[in-house]
Amino acid sequence: MITIKEKRKTRIGEEFIFSLKAPISFSNAIRRIMISEVPTYAIEDVYIFENSSSMDDEIIAHRLGLIPIKGKPLLENEIITFTLEKEGPCTVYSSDLKSENGEVAFKNIPIVKLGNGQKIQIECEAVPGIGKVHAKWQPCNAVYKQISEDEVEFFVETFGQMEAEEILEEAVKILKNKAESFLQQLELLEQ
Repeated sequence: MITIKEKRKTRIGEEFIFSLKAPISFSNAIRRIMISEVPTYAIEDVYIFENSSSMDDEIIAHRLGLIPIKGKPLLENEIITFTLEKEGPCTVYSSDLKSENGEVAFKNIPIVKLGNGQKIQIECEAVPGIGKVHAKWQPCNAVYKQISEDEVEFFVETFGQMEAEEILEEAVKILKNKAESFLQQLELLEQ
């Protein structure tokens, strides 16, 4: 049984506190799945057509990969394409990433500072992934403390891609699917 204790917006997402009456092993499984197996979007492929800034292409690509992208992936092969074209002098922010089918979670993340006459022209693709593969796909941090023998209190801090309750729901679905798959495998062994 899950009891929601507190939920509040923060500068970088949400803080979500809830308690769960379940064995500690179940609680730990939920925590691990929330961090490492709930799929989110992150920029993976970056195509740099022009970069006359003082920052190397690889560093810009790395910075782009760490910008949280809003949304819950529905299919494994979904792609959100972003374009970026700016000329200095200016600071290029995440809000300068343009897309027809996607949106960055935060508009004020600095990417690169362009000097007078410097240009940047980029196309990049955000793809679904999980935190187990790379931290840029992690939707949250989650910790818990044991309050009684069969109850724990979770503290979840999201990064803006998804709502905290949505992350919890996805984690429960993933755990349920794993349990069903495990039971099917056991039944096959018994035959």
